[in-house]
Amino acid sequence: MKTVEAEVQQVLNQGSTRKHRRSDSTGSTNSSRSNQIRDDRGNRSSKHRARSRLLESHMAKLFKQKVEIFTKLEYTQESVISAIVKMCLKGFQEYVRLETFSRSGFQQIHLDTQFLREPLKDVVEDEAVIDFLLDEVCVAAAERCLDPIPLEPAILDKLIHAKIAKNLENNVSSLY
Repeated sequence: MKTVEAEVQQVLNQGSTRKHRRSDSTGSTNSSRSNQIRDDRGNRSSKHRARSRLLESHMAKLFKQKVEIFTKLEYTQESVISAIVKMCLKGFQEYVRLETFSRSGFQQIHLDTQFLREPLKDVVEDEAVIDFLLDEVCVAAAERCLDPIPLEPAILDKLIHAKIAKNLENNVSSLY
């Protein structure tokens, strides 16, 4: 992230205003999800439950507030960095949508998205878009997982705090 910021700083001056404009373009925030249900080798009730969950998630998405991801760019550092981060997260979502995950792979995606929330909110203008995109990555991973059991919140928090502490320790030791 620091490398991207350094590159953008070389090209654009620091902007004093932080505006968020809605785009007139037809940039879609809806990702196209496959309607295929995983081929469970179990009985019909498991297929029925899977279809029911998929239908529920699609219905919830229909009524979810629409969030614009790709907006018009202003020629400021914040705007350019925000656009880069949004495109990266959208690409991450599409990558996850095309993979199949085990339980541990899904839990790693869940951990990674939770860890990224706070640092990305510090550099992106619109925090709601970051939450939306990271949630979409988790939803896509759950849909593409054979056994989607998320990490317990206490374990998730403990892992995130341990990583933050380790990063701070490494940053302090690198100064000397």
